Amino acid sequence: MSLESRFEDIYKNRFMLAAILLIVAVSLAAIYYIMPLADGIIFGVFFFFVTRPIKEYLDKYTKFSPYIATFCILIPLIAIIIYGIIAVATEVRWAAGHGAELTAILDQTEERLGLPFDLNEAVSEALKNLYDYSITLLKSLPIRSTVSSAVSLAMNALISLFVCFYLLKDGRGFVRSLKELTPDSQRPVLDAFLAEADCILSGIFTGTFYTALFVAAGSLIIFTAFNIPYKALFTAFVFIAAMVPILSGMMVFLPLTLYVYLYRSPLIAALFLGTAVVFVYLPPDFIIRPYLINRASNLHPLLTILAFIGGGVAAGLSGFFAAPMAVGLVTAAYRTYKKKVKGDESLH
Repeated sequence: MSLESRFEDIYKNRFMLAAILLIVAVSLAAIYYIMPLADGIIFGVFFFFVTRPIKEYLDKYTKFSPYIATFCILIPLIAIIIYGIIAVATEVRWAAGHGAELTAILDQTEERLGLPFDLNEAVSEALKNLYDYSITLLKSLPIRSTVSSAVSLAMNALISLFVCFYLLKDGRGFVRSLKELTPDSQRPVLDAFLAEADCILSGIFTGTFYTALFVAAGSLIIFTAFNIPYKALFTAFVFIAAMVPILSGMMVFLPLTLYVYLYRSPLIAALFLGTAVVFVYLPPDFIIRPYLINRASNLHPLLTILAFIGGGVAAGLSGFFAAPMAVGLVTAAYRTYKKKVKGDESLH
């Protein structure tokens, strides 16, 4: 084909090419403007997979199942935030009104540990340094960007709930629209990919969620047995931390072990940490989580662990869920491709 004939073909299809370029430009612009809300979208997808079993169960009894399932996420989040604020405010108010008692506690701790320095003086110096550092940090913070970050955080939290709700309510409609845009010859491939992706992502996220529930329940029992203050708040922290493999709430237990060591005894602290390791750390990460995820998605546990931790290191909090999601979608695409290459009957 000569160069002149190619230009003639381009000229004949100029309106089609212009439409394609316009669609690409609009799509890129939409992605650019949606990117600040990516965290909210990712968490919304996670909440969707977690609450979908609740919604499907309630579908048999009420048409308001998407609303109820969404509130199953919203109410605990609000309760944790309010309880955390109240707990911090209570401790600050107590410390402000019981200075002498706090000093006596520090003196007893210093005497029991046999420290070679004045603990009161060390704490006072540390608090003074912390205060000076906080004031310097607050002065150096640009007000506009700080307010913008706070607004962005609130918006992403709100967006995650909306994404969760509308996926629960209209998820099948979204899939139906996607199928209508797909050529008839490729719909079996799309169906296979969506089935694989749904199975893998559901396995990853629900397995992670149920593992975190187990860790939180075990932690609450341990906190109660060792009479740890603010059991509900620390249990919530453990639940959130246990979403990430390997950590499994130990980032909460280690500071609490130091607390038990200082205010109880080294023996009780060792017993507390040992109980946490045996019943909260080892079973979830080495038995429960791999079993649940592998059973539902057939993904190797090491791949899931690397995706969670690598995503968190690379992209922060949302990366903990974005990376496993990406791994799940790539795996689904690969499995669909293998089925197509082998001529699997399910694709024809």
